Amino acid sequence: MNESRELDKFVLRLPEGLRPEIAEVARTNQRSMNGEIIVRIQRSLIQDQLKIEQDKLIAQLLKRIETLEEKGLPHVY
Repeated sequence: MNESRELDKFVLRLPEGLRPEIAEVARTNQRSMNGEIIVRIQRSLIQDQLKIEQDKLIAQLLKRIETLEEKGLPHVY
């Protein structure tokens, strides 16, 4: 892993009560608080990207259904 001095640093102000909650979850997951926060941010970014891809796929499927309905093809549900 990189030296701590080489990593980006960011000051984060947490709402009251959130720090002990993060600390407990981090202990449960055998991570540092920093590690827990990083994992959760990464997970959130991945979920956002998956949601975008899912929405695109749903739009494509709805368009395909619309095309099939316009052609008068029977439904297969």
